[in-house]
Amino acid sequence: MAKPAISPVRWTPTPASTADWPQPQEPQITVIDVESDSPEDVVVDGRGRIWTGAIGGDIICIDPDSGRRQVVATTGGRPLGLEILGRRLFICDSERGLLQMDLDTNVIEMVVDQVDGVPLTFCSNVIVTEHTGGVDPQPRELYVSQSTTRFGYDYYKADIIEHSATGRLIRVEFDDDLRPAATVVLDDLQFANGLVAHGGLLHIAETGDYRVRSYNPATGEQAVTVDRLPGFPDNASLSPDGGHMWLAMAGMRSRPLELLSGYPRLRKLVWRVPDRFLPDPPAPLWLLKIELPGGRVVADRRVHIPGFGLSTGVVETGGKVWISGINSSKIAWFETR
Repeated sequence: MAKPAISPVRWTPTPASTADWPQPQEPQITVIDVESDSPEDVVVDGRGRIWTGAIGGDIICIDPDSGRRQVVATTGGRPLGLEILGRRLFICDSERGLLQMDLDTNVIEMVVDQVDGVPLTFCSNVIVTEHTGGVDPQPRELYVSQSTTRFGYDYYKADIIEHSATGRLIRVEFDDDLRPAATVVLDDLQFANGLVAHGGLLHIAETGDYRVRSYNPATGEQAVTVDRLPGFPDNASLSPDGGHMWLAMAGMRSRPLELLSGYPRLRKLVWRVPDRFLPDPPAPLWLLKIELPGGRVVADRRVHIPGFGLSTGVVETGGKVWISGINSSKIAWFETR
């Protein structure tokens, strides 16, 4: 299959800065093979089970004690970001849109597949911001990040190289009959990715701009949570203490990409080169713990694990931090104590 054409734009990378960061530490890692390619995100349900989704559409449940995994359903597409509300598992599927699965029956249903009459492609991450509460909470409002309107998941690198900022943040509101209505509230995002809600703000990882942006849904005000990161931020989650964000870092910055940032024509030529000849940036298993709302990095956990892949998802539960990653069939965990 031929690569899609790209239209690169000039841009100026912000210099990386880690001057006030703590020293990186290497955690003791346990690796689990989920036997499905590229588990993108990890979340935990009310029973402590770990959930992830992989290429081919597999939705996988993992027992945190034994590491035993079970494929319970398939989306028929490519699951990316996940969110749990009660017995609902919300699934961002890059091919189908926003789905939900009943954790008791494993039945999958469509929630949103179009926005303004256009298919919701590259649905990247989802977070519920309002719900009814109770034993069986119902969603009232959630937000979805759309990484790019230009390319599908198979060509996510095209958006990073092009740097055209077509990522979006979409609000989905539910009426009393749980009928969803989707509205774009932010656009021009550089590869919109992970989402965290804290203190009335949404924190949005912009992978292509090495930063996390904040958005106030009540006022529309925007600010920078943390920027000048030395790598590509991906999915994120709120820590159990409610005052920190775990941020998965998919890899170090690409020196060749930054050297060519001011040369769109050269980047267009580079994109035509077969992927096997394009070097990937270094990608240790890498997480940052960030204080909210201030954006101070309080922990840097990174370690090279042969065959693990890019760190793209993270969740802390029961004294363990779980990490997922694409380009492998592995997830991993380490103890916080």
